[in-house]
Amino acid sequence: MRKVPALLMVIAALVGTQMVAANAEVVTFRQLFGGSNPDFARGIFVDSNHIYVVGETGSFGPNTPNLFLSIFNLDNSHRCSVAVDLGSGIYERGWKVVAHGSNVYVLGDTNYGSNPPNLLLVKLDPNCNVFGAAVYDIDGSDLPRSMSISADGSTIFIAGISTNAAHLLAVRTSDFSVAWARLFRVAGAGDSANSVAFSGNKLYATGRTFGGDLFVSRFDAATGNHELTRVLTTPQNEEGGDVVVTGGKLYVAGGYDDPVRQRELLFMRLDPATLNLELAKTIGTPSYDGVVSLSMVGGLAYGVGMTNYFGTPDAVLFAVNPSTGDLSHALVLARDASNQNAQDSASTGTCLIFTGFSDNWPAYYAVLDGVNVGTISFTISSPTPSIATPSITPAFPTPTAAAFTPTFDTPAGGDAFYSWFCPDALVVSTTTTSTVLTTSTLSTTVTSVVGSTTTVYDVRTTTITQTSVTTTTSSTTTTLTQSTTTTLSTTTTLTESTTYSTTTTLSTTTTLSTTTTLSTTTTLSTTTTSTQYFAEPVTTYVIPGLLAVIAALLGASLVLGRRRTLLS
Repeated sequence: MRKVPALLMVIAALVGTQMVAANAEVVTFRQLFGGSNPDFARGIFVDSNHIYVVGETGSFGPNTPNLFLSIFNLDNSHRCSVAVDLGSGIYERGWKVVAHGSNVYVLGDTNYGSNPPNLLLVKLDPNCNVFGAAVYDIDGSDLPRSMSISADGSTIFIAGISTNAAHLLAVRTSDFSVAWARLFRVAGAGDSANSVAFSGNKLYATGRTFGGDLFVSRFDAATGNHELTRVLTTPQNEEGGDVVVTGGKLYVAGGYDDPVRQRELLFMRLDPATLNLELAKTIGTPSYDGVVSLSMVGGLAYGVGMTNYFGTPDAVLFAVNPSTGDLSHALVLARDASNQNAQDSASTGTCLIFTGFSDNWPAYYAVLDGVNVGTISFTISSPTPSIATPSITPAFPTPTAAAFTPTFDTPAGGDAFYSWFCPDALVVSTTTTSTVLTTSTLSTTVTSVVGSTTTVYDVRTTTITQTSVTTTTSSTTTTLTQSTTTTLSTTTTLTESTTYSTTTTLSTTTTLSTTTTLSTTTTLSTTTTSTQYFAEPVTTYVIPGLLAVIAALLGASLVLGRRRTLLS
């Protein structure tokens, strides 16, 4: 967790990264954009051609603040930007964006019309040309939370909160007329629908009740008829923040107010046919972790939002295995003593792109440790919401469109940003050591020891270190000893009794001794270390700062680190 040795290792990795980053593939990208006044991004959408970012600008267009749309090409070059204004004394804020075919739709809110705030819907094209706008007064104060679009692009579905109930709205894209509208109370006034997703001609909405419980509801997309609702309750507060339907499953990311660890990510999987709960996990640090968006990327579910783990708000990414609910990895996009706050995310299928606002720049990716994963139990009920059908007549003000070009990567007290993160670029850092010992002395003994250590996703830029040592010892000793002894003895004795005696002794001794000792020792030691870094060129201003940090850490022997800043 917050330890100086770990921070020193991170800084050393950053310094080493400069040596190799020049030839590395760029798999992360982050860009700040805005003007001289505060500009905030709140929604993002990506398709096969462009990245669409919407929010609120205080820098561009007349009568600020205005709704803005900025469109970028997939190579991150700026395509166009436009501020939308409805007149003097009127504010406009962008919240969500979707694109379909040659049309771009931005959802926001405004104080135009009666009973503000009201919903604002703007139609544009991929060149930031504005075709029209509509304002919807549903029920007192109306705030949008989410938007989805039908597969054929004919209908936009809007979810949010009104004075007396949560609202769902179906709007025809052809003329912005209302196809149907619903005010629904799961528990009472103050219920909020925070997210809506269209799938298989059904609408799935999640949010919170006024009493602080999470709900998931299903509606018929064509008629707006309610079909089923589940309310999930604990003694604490919990709410649904975003909903995604994919692969025959429904996933919800939200918040759970842990009595000890503050707010945590609540990750759930349900069966969309029955809304039965299949999996629920809480994930978070000991500090406040507010997740507001969920995107499926490369087989993982990314909960995106903000964390206060390092003292000030940082953008946070929690990568969760959707099958088990286990945490794969967690990262922050952060900078010391500044605010990086992620508001929305989108998926290319292999990369995550998220947006938000920042009050200082540049910001860096860092590994987030100290994350706890827990289980949670609910009391589940299936109430029938109270549903009303409001009559809504949209207003069609004439918007003023002001094209602009933002400045980039120049902080000015509050700016929009977006960033790519591609998890396929991450590999496991693995260290493998193998030792083979062979000894032969009229027999052979083989002993093999293999050890493997795996570390979670490290930083990226390929560095491979391989050490191979081979030692061979061969010893042969041969001793040949041969001795031959021959003794010939002849004795002749003649006596008076004429006795003749002859004795012959032949003694031969041969000794052959051969000793052969073969000793072979082979030692093979192989150490392979594979470490992958986020491949982003290190800019010149980073290294002096890092060296200063290293000197400060070594001199003062600090025991607490602000971050393990891993340059991406």
